[in-house]
Amino acid sequence: MLLLLFPVAMGTGLAMQTAVNAKLRFFVSSAYLSSGVSFLVAWLFLLLLSLATHQPLVISPTTISQNPSWLWLGGLFGAIALTGNVVLFQEIGSLQTTVLPIMGQIMMSIIIDQFGLFKSPINPLTLAKIIGLTIIIVGVVLSLGVLDYREPLDTDKQLTTQTQLKRAFYRLFAVIAGMLMAIQTAINGHLGTVLKSPIHAAFISFTIGVGCLLLVNLFTFTNFSDIRLAIKQGLNYWWVWIGGIIGALYILGSAWLVPIIGTGQVVVLALFGQLLGSALIENNGLFESSINRLTRSKVIGLSLLFIGVLTVKFITF
Repeated sequence: MLLLLFPVAMGTGLAMQTAVNAKLRFFVSSAYLSSGVSFLVAWLFLLLLSLATHQPLVISPTTISQNPSWLWLGGLFGAIALTGNVVLFQEIGSLQTTVLPIMGQIMMSIIIDQFGLFKSPINPLTLAKIIGLTIIIVGVVLSLGVLDYREPLDTDKQLTTQTQLKRAFYRLFAVIAGMLMAIQTAINGHLGTVLKSPIHAAFISFTIGVGCLLLVNLFTFTNFSDIRLAIKQGLNYWWVWIGGIIGALYILGSAWLVPIIGTGQVVVLALFGQLLGSALIENNGLFESSINRLTRSKVIGLSLLFIGVLTVKFITF
């Protein structure tokens, strides 16, 4: 039972990471650089942890040749999802940046568990899981505030017309980012099994992610001198540097837990932690984010999500 609390804490950490990295974005010139700095901090944290625990820092050529190529894509998918979250947080807010990727995570985790993709333990669908997942999806929709209708002002109507396609694109990307997160969780879980160490797996994943983001920043002609400015301005915001460490702990936890309880269980429990954390952040304006108070629809949605998670995890028929 205690083991199940770890994914919830991991999910809450992800909600914090999104808000923290969004604040870091104010100190640098681009979302790519913000993600790159976050990944670099995570990589340094895992490097120190690896050295302290006497973990290897490289992979043997035999290990690379004897395993499928998708095993090394976790870092890439994580970099895409993290960069997307930084942009999405500014465009659609903390709660939607959490809620919409959850749709993608649910869909992909069901597929992964049903067919045992990425060498994950097979965990077939049951009637209880279908009911629980249906409740979760309804809760996600309600968490968007669909019941909190008010008559739009004229300015609201103009903004809706002007931004409808843009917001639709961001919401679609948010779902895709969630699917990539579920795939990343499964891949890193198997990587931890192959390397016989979740710490080594997390270090390799972030090494690949740092490399990918470095290339992106180089190709987009990012001004790296902004990092100095970020360090100077960020002295009064020490917490903007912990986003990478939170992300590293999430990957570390995934590599440890997926082989034990399965991708679906980790994703479902973590998503509840994400929703709870993002709701608290948005309601209280934590990490200097915009305040967006909880409403009746959102509270009902979060309650249904909790019921759905309990149904998926504890009810069998």
